[in-house]
Amino acid sequence: MSVFEVSDDCLRLGLRAIAVVFRDVTIGPANAGLQADIESEAAQARSRYADLKALIATPELTRLYEVFRSIGVNPKKHLPSIPNLYRYALKRGCLPSINNFVDAYNLISLRTLFSLGAHDLAALSLPVTMQLFDGSETFIPLGSHEPRPVTAGEFGYVDADNRVICRLDVVQGEFSKVTAASKEVLLIVESTDAMSAERQQQVAGEAIGLIQTCCGGTAERID
Repeated sequence: MSVFEVSDDCLRLGLRAIAVVFRDVTIGPANAGLQADIESEAAQARSRYADLKALIATPELTRLYEVFRSIGVNPKKHLPSIPNLYRYALKRGCLPSINNFVDAYNLISLRTLFSLGAHDLAALSLPVTMQLFDGSETFIPLGSHEPRPVTAGEFGYVDADNRVICRLDVVQGEFSKVTAASKEVLLIVESTDAMSAERQQQVAGEAIGLIQTCCGGTAERID
């Protein structure tokens, strides 16, 4: 059975995504070492970019903003995940702490400018597909219990039951969030064609190493 797919429409837009399946992970609060690494990276982020304008001017973010605008999405109104993380880091010198799994991949995102997201595999009907929405999808955003409409033509991730697990790379779905009860997790590493496929695989490897250090378990790359 296929686990993860990317539609041709998304590839033509310039989007790229690969996935990793983690099994037998142990999820809980981030330890002091991970928290210290995040604070250190946030400090380095402040030295790399004086403000969000400097970050958005990079080739990686410039290309992502082009993709957003090409499908009618205003990235100032719907801030992508990377500038959203950086906004928090530049202001507070840290990142929001969720759990060791989420905190670990957020650290990788901060370091690399790749957008990473994770979902409880047990909650999903496979395959998960990165695709353009047609407007029929079901979406309950993270932190909500009420369904919200999605806009046809936007991109996102949908499981086999037509449930949105992430809208754009901006808002994840409530039903597939990673919690202390999660034992199998699907990690998605997203970028654009401004980043090479080789670098994307390298980032996946960095994420695997850090997540296994923090959460244990095994990891399988999905080609």
